[in-house]
Amino acid sequence: MTVFGIFFASIAFAQLMMGSLLLTPLWKTNQSIRLYMLLMICCCCYLTKVIFVPVAFGSFFWWLELVGGNALPGVFWLVSQSVFGDHVVLKRWQYALASLTLLIPFVTKTSQMLFAYDINDFALLSAGIKYGGTLLELLFISHALMIAVSHWRGDLVQERRYIRGGVISVSALYIILVIINDEFFKLQWPGVELLKSGIMALLVTGINFFLFTLRKSSLFETVKQPPQESCPPEARARELPRIIDAMEQDKLYRQEGLTIAGLAKALSIHEYKLRNLINGEMNYRNFNDFLNHYRIREVTEKLAQPAYSQTPVLTLALESGFRSLSSFNKAFKNTHQLTPTEYRKKVLAPAVV
Repeated sequence: MTVFGIFFASIAFAQLMMGSLLLTPLWKTNQSIRLYMLLMICCCCYLTKVIFVPVAFGSFFWWLELVGGNALPGVFWLVSQSVFGDHVVLKRWQYALASLTLLIPFVTKTSQMLFAYDINDFALLSAGIKYGGTLLELLFISHALMIAVSHWRGDLVQERRYIRGGVISVSALYIILVIINDEFFKLQWPGVELLKSGIMALLVTGINFFLFTLRKSSLFETVKQPPQESCPPEARARELPRIIDAMEQDKLYRQEGLTIAGLAKALSIHEYKLRNLINGEMNYRNFNDFLNHYRIREVTEKLAQPAYSQTPVLTLALESGFRSLSSFNKAFKNTHQLTPTEYRKKVLAPAVV
């Protein structure tokens, strides 16, 4: 590692530590902030092998790099799920799955130290652990990249779109390239290490810029606020009634595959302005949430009517614009805390009696 490589790595390390410290007062706010802080700490641990060289086997810094470096892909995936995915509250199985990137190498190294055997003596086992672990890491980072990109168009918060399209996506690509180089190509040229450290310093600088110059709610506030459709008339934008009429009267939400670009074209409103109206005045953070509000409302009304008591739930879901029963069930339960079938039984029970 060159002097400049260590210099850039130290810059990245210092900024990561600063970012995690500045977020400390907010760590109780929600899980996204806690996971983001953990990601920063994992990155710091990974950088110890660059800054504190040489690192002796079994030393304190060796353990830091082992834990932080291997946990990083899983934590990165959890951050992407928490901030950008559909899982506002992560499930236990997601944490368990993400922990595999750390658990596999940790158990291997610990067993090697305790029982004094070299896993390389078992060629098949060694190859399986090495390449299996690497594949798992690549899958996590690739899936995190897919989450950021796939949710990019539907995100109505402009600042988060910048973060998704820039920092998060580039960071995922960077981690993928580093994993491929470290595990497969193992290029040792001084220029490669300098490039890795320089790009990381640049990325962390960009992350801190977005993190501390934009509203923290742009990235971390994942709890949905109740929609506001009835703003005072004097405070409404003139296009807002057209948007509401398109949903309530024309029922455009029924169109399969409707995108915000398609809705903007149908209403003859610039897409950028439409995003601001739905987010700023109607208080939706995601375009799918906006559409699902009307879809769920339509199905809810029909489930409460005896005339539709024999109509399959799937039929009602597809007619309202949902693409699958699973996505409908999930959205419906998030709204009513009941499955559609349970809701129908509950509201129709008095009528049956």
